Amino acid sequence: MGIGKFLTGVTLATGVGLAAYFTLTKQDPRTWVKQVRAQVKTTADQVDDVKNAKDRLTAKAQALNDAVTAATPAIEDIQSDVEKFAFKIAPRVEVIEDTVSRWDKL
Repeated sequence: MGIGKFLTGVTLATGVGLAAYFTLTKQDPRTWVKQVRAQVKTTADQVDDVKNAKDRLTAKAQALNDAVTAATPAIEDIQSDVEKFAFKIAPRVEVIEDTVSRWDKL
């Protein structure tokens, strides 16, 4: 069996199937083609929307990554200042804890 006969058979089977479908559903082939065309256009638009949403998400993720990278020095400076503050107030906190523990013993 050659490829030509195979393609001819597939084409004929598709044509017979469509003819039977149109006959059973009492549908006009032109209307069916318009509906299929509209469905294909809607699906293509939805695929484009998904691609655009993916591109926007990728751009936003990159912007977030850039913002986190840019904020790292500021976060490190804040952490350093917090550590300095904790070191400065440590003696006072120790006195407060001693006072509280003496009150608990009473």
